[in-house]
Amino acid sequence: MRLLIVEDSALIRKVTRLAFPSRSHELHEAENGVQAMALLAHAAPFDAIVLDLRMPDMNGVEFLKQLRRDPRHRQTPIVVATSEREDSELLTDIRQLGVAAIVKKPWKPQELTQVVQQAIAQAGADGPAAGG
Repeated sequence: MRLLIVEDSALIRKVTRLAFPSRSHELHEAENGVQAMALLAHAAPFDAIVLDLRMPDMNGVEFLKQLRRDPRHRQTPIVVATSEREDSELLTDIRQLGVAAIVKKPWKPQELTQVVQQAIAQAGADGPAAGG
């Protein structure tokens, strides 16, 4: 599984990596949406993206808007990991942009792993990085 973690907190990126310990997981990281877009421009497609919403330079909503404009990444499952309240405007905005799931912080590693795996499964066997 190729996974991109977009999160400004180094600690949360580390904990996210620990949730996917298998050698079969290829993990990449970006501290914000700008870094993530730069990485996506030159990397092979990812099976899923774990995304924080509140980040400097380019927040999660802006990142999602740009990501969905790119045909290569329109169907990439996005799992949002956030501490936003359920009724927040940010969550309303991201739901309209087609996220696969929302996980509330603080999450347990096995919870995040399960949600990401389900999002990839729902995207179908021929998801963005299938066959490669």
